[in-house]
Amino acid sequence: MEELIKSSIFNGLVLAVYDKLGPQPVYMFPQPIRRNSQEDVNLENHKDLLELTMRDYTHISIKNLSLLIGDGSIFENSEIKDFKHFGIIPFPDFRSTSLTFFHFVKIGQAERRAATAFSLLINEDRRSFLYNNMDRLKHLIIEFFQEFDKELSESIRPQEEVEHHFKSLLKQVMEIEHSPSTSFSSQRKLKILFTGLDSTGKTSFLLSVDRKYSKLIGVKPTLGAKVRSIEALGASIFLWDLGGQVNLRQKYLNKAHIYLYEADLIFYFIDIKDKKRFEESIEYLQNIQKALNTFEQLTPIMYVLSKSDPDIIQLPDIKDNIEEITQHLTNVSNGEQPEIFFTSIFDSFSILRAFSSGIAKLSPNRKLIEHNLSNFSKETKIYLALLMSNDGLIMAESFTHKATKITSISKPKELLSVFQLMAPQFAILYKIFSKYRTVPQEETIFKVANSVILFKKINVNQFGMFLLLLMDDESKKEIININLPKFLDITADLLLTYIS
Repeated sequence: MEELIKSSIFNGLVLAVYDKLGPQPVYMFPQPIRRNSQEDVNLENHKDLLELTMRDYTHISIKNLSLLIGDGSIFENSEIKDFKHFGIIPFPDFRSTSLTFFHFVKIGQAERRAATAFSLLINEDRRSFLYNNMDRLKHLIIEFFQEFDKELSESIRPQEEVEHHFKSLLKQVMEIEHSPSTSFSSQRKLKILFTGLDSTGKTSFLLSVDRKYSKLIGVKPTLGAKVRSIEALGASIFLWDLGGQVNLRQKYLNKAHIYLYEADLIFYFIDIKDKKRFEESIEYLQNIQKALNTFEQLTPIMYVLSKSDPDIIQLPDIKDNIEEITQHLTNVSNGEQPEIFFTSIFDSFSILRAFSSGIAKLSPNRKLIEHNLSNFSKETKIYLALLMSNDGLIMAESFTHKATKITSISKPKELLSVFQLMAPQFAILYKIFSKYRTVPQEETIFKVANSVILFKKINVNQFGMFLLLLMDDESKKEIININLPKFLDITADLLLTYIS
């Protein structure tokens, strides 16, 4: 096994289990070494194989499982058997980054399922490989544990008896190493497509994202594919604006290996006013889906119902259009609920919200961060929480139905939508007002109906972020401030490796 690891870009594999003794590593490759505690560990001398002691593996196990366990209340959740989350977690002490798979397993005669964390360790300067090949790696790991969990259901057997299973997994992972989805680089590169029929607002959407509002007037149709790049959350994001004229659409489909292949995310645009082109739009969407299927790509698609201007969105004809196109999108979404966003160039935050939600789709850490945000909300009795970047991009959210009882908004989806739209505005206002203060405030309180909104600036390893919290009593600030350091400590590494 050690020789196989040496011949790969991976540093090792470790499966940790949280049992009655707490978090501990049970299977470790390469095997832990024995080292005198007085010896200085110099990793530069061990370039061929990362040498880890049992203490090192235990450190990895504790760090991983603390992200999952929290206060232990998760064991009371009846749905933990279906819990399957991935995370990208840095281990700078060992110059490694891991792709970690979290799930629960019934081991032997134990009364409850055990929390487990399986980590595939890679050198930290090659971590972009994990992001760029995420779907393929996830598939292999989930498939592996569907079978290996049967071994664990009997008992935790000696490592030498199960080594061949992990060796087989590593060989499959190495096949991806030898034929990666994208070439190796030190930074993650993302490909996002903006597509749909002509005149559906794709270019205007992108200009709004760039905040180049002066260029919105007189926007000309995109002729061909225009590619621009932005830097966000530590990644290079390439935005492909695909013109929607008939001849161009056919070109993209004919050369799908250029335009659609390896797309990380697709924003598909539909003009909500143009009912007569709905069928044409759905037909083009289905052709795109067919092309993606030939590449076996599970590219998420976000549906943007553009030109949903505030002054028309409640008109009967527009409501009928929304109902019709929503039904169409549901029918072609393979049983999944379509993610639909209503945007308008007259409401720039509706565009930022849609873009923010798309970026969040690209983070393997999103669900794990939300898991911990939910735990934080329960401990502090917060009914709605949004975590956002310094630019107002929403990175995670937690919501309970009790939030509707303390606000004047009775529908959960509408309530969440309102806060998603408010969040980036708060972030921008904070930055504007902080420029005019010698010592800017770190938090602000707003009162709405019977609720209190706490807007709080936080720092994660010197990176500024924001929390937007909904509660029923301002006095909860005290318990929030007590629990916040723990939440930030647990999630710091997940936030710093959010998408790159």
